Amino acid sequence: MNSMNNTVAQPERLLSYRPMPLYEDIQQSHLNFSKKLDLNLYCVKRPQQTCFIRVTNPNLLAWGIEVDDMLVVEKSDQLSIGDLIVLEINAQFQIYEFMIHQNNEFIFFALDSTQENIKTDNWLSLPIVGTVTNTIHQIKPKARMTFAA
Repeated sequence: MNSMNNTVAQPERLLSYRPMPLYEDIQQSHLNFSKKLDLNLYCVKRPQQTCFIRVTNPNLLAWGIEVDDMLVVEKSDQLSIGDLIVLEINAQFQIYEFMIHQNNEFIFFALDSTQENIKTDNWLSLPIVGTVTNTIHQIKPKARMTFAA
């Protein structure tokens, strides 16, 4: 049975987003939410070339990327040094930093220390999903501690 056939979309859920109130100036004496912020417009510049990838790898914490963070990844035909690149390797997404181009080799540094760095003379041969343009990070308590008075 196909689960897609069992899904019924509610009319109000046909839109993927709703702009949220935006407060820009903390110097003002009162809150004024007259502007709206559309996170899709803020995080997604090229919707047809963009996907979201939820992080499941716990080995990226040193880079400030945590499990359940959402990566905004855009397909591009060019790279810049310092870009974070998502590769699909063995049916898993891995994140690399494009470090340098020297001696006709492109060097990609693995953010996960359990993975090998990559050196190649043709970066177009890599299984590149895209470049990370934004990270959506939830601030949430890891464990709740309660104290009795």
